[in-house]
Amino acid sequence: MDGKVLNENKNKIRAIAVTGIMLAITVALQAVNLPNIVTGVIVNSIFVFIFFYVGLKSAMTLCLLSPLFGFVTGHLPAIMYPVLPIIAVGNCFLILVLSNLKNSSTWAKILLPSFIKALIIGLGGKLMVHLFVPDKIHDFWIFSVLEIQFFTAGLGIWLGQKLRTDVIK
Repeated sequence: MDGKVLNENKNKIRAIAVTGIMLAITVALQAVNLPNIVTGVIVNSIFVFIFFYVGLKSAMTLCLLSPLFGFVTGHLPAIMYPVLPIIAVGNCFLILVLSNLKNSSTWAKILLPSFIKALIIGLGGKLMVHLFVPDKIHDFWIFSVLEIQFFTAGLGIWLGQKLRTDVIK
């Protein structure tokens, strides 16, 4: 086996191992039942960190699996169950938008992906909630979810980039 192939294999194994460790941390974090805002910030920072550390594929894996484990661990409130697929999509767009802003300002890297994620989860979630939840909750839903998602995503992006700068040298 030549050196290039060996190095590629090492990188793949490293990516799988790091992704697995970060998934385990994400699941454990959701299981300890910290406040949703704290958990949201940390989980979003893990998405960002893993994106910069091992790549888009690993970040997407975590983005898709995290809501499922939020359900399994009981971290997600029951009202959010119909929205699990929307949360996964919002998580993925957070990273996809961030990945396309490599040469943008720090503020653009924080605000734009956060806004897109909040919009996807807020509006997509409102549609799902409309189908499954009584009418009284609908108006409250959109504003509370938009605010929480925007805040946790923005702070998570900032923290993930900070970890990237401090850890990846």
